[in-house]
Amino acid sequence: MNKIIKSYYQSKILFWNTIRSEWKAINRDKAVIEIFLSITMVILLAYTYIYSNQVVQKIPVAVVNQDATKLSRDYIAMLNASDGIKVVTTITDLQKAKIAYYENKVRGILIIPKYFEENIRSGKQTTITTFSDASNMLFYKQVLGTISTINGYFNAGIVIKKEMTHGKSYKQAIENYTSIKTISNSLFNISGGYATYLIPMLTALIIQLVLLMGIGLINGTQNEELTMKFNFPESLHKGRITPVLFGKAVLYSLLFLVIIPIQIGIVYTMFSIPVRSSLFTIYIFTIPYVFSIVFLGIAISSFFNKREDVLLFIILTSIPSLMLSGLSFPAQGFSIFYKILAQFIPSTSGIDGFVKLTQMKASFFEVFPEWIKLWLLACLYFILAFISLKLRLHKKLKTI
Repeated sequence: MNKIIKSYYQSKILFWNTIRSEWKAINRDKAVIEIFLSITMVILLAYTYIYSNQVVQKIPVAVVNQDATKLSRDYIAMLNASDGIKVVTTITDLQKAKIAYYENKVRGILIIPKYFEENIRSGKQTTITTFSDASNMLFYKQVLGTISTINGYFNAGIVIKKEMTHGKSYKQAIENYTSIKTISNSLFNISGGYATYLIPMLTALIIQLVLLMGIGLINGTQNEELTMKFNFPESLHKGRITPVLFGKAVLYSLLFLVIIPIQIGIVYTMFSIPVRSSLFTIYIFTIPYVFSIVFLGIAISSFFNKREDVLLFIILTSIPSLMLSGLSFPAQGFSIFYKILAQFIPSTSGIDGFVKLTQMKASFFEVFPEWIKLWLLACLYFILAFISLKLRLHKKLKTI
């Protein structure tokens, strides 16, 4: 019984010593402070500001008007009245439009053919050709989407006018043309804005990047200076690494208790990004997320002797983490191998749960599967961190 009590008090002392030592290491290392401040706030603020317009509007396009009739000019006026595109030049020569495109003056070209008005009035089908910049999917989608919408309205206007010439009222003409009425509702991201889609995912990803870089720098410094042995000499004994690991995890969790409200409270409020869940629920979900990242960072940094090597490795692995998170491409399109690989990265489940909580108004029970996955990852990386740290400490002890 005395051994159990003694072990408990030793672990308790080591736990608090770890928190104090890690906090001193953070305060002492300017690079770590800059990472926590600059990346956590400045980069998130900068990215949010860049995408604050939410939707790309008034994309410049060139119209090659080969018809030059009133009906073609009415069509161009409808294009200009839309929010999606803006006709910056109207010409009759396709070569001039190509030059404007290659000089990046326009992002799309639209060709109105000869006999446009004549064909329409005679009931013949006419074709409008569109060229759009597919190297940028936002421009591509907006140009084609806007032109398709305008074509729909323009066609409707022609059909309705023909119906009215046959003696039908405006209401009857509309009912005959639109036998099916569509009501479209955007769920969660009502404005269809890019910032509302991107920033919540980026917030969760930044937490992982900041933690891994900060822990990598601190542990890399300790590896260089051999301070791990002197700070935690009793951790070399059996079972004494556990309080060290939990001390680090608890400290970083407490740090993010301060950082997350700043991110959500300031950045999200400034740019009108909705938060549809309570801060308490977000905290509860974030705990295993932070724990899994901390243990992963300790496990990774234990394999490197220099802090620069740790930082370089984490930066290189941040790109695959970004790709596998589903931020740049839907995870449903991944092969089975990459779907399995993505599950071992904390940000995959972290982003899913964070977005559901902040944007989809999910309850805690609706993100419970992601929460359990993060706890399982925390246990896995705790074991890896325990083994790697134990090996590192014994190796350092032999070299002294």
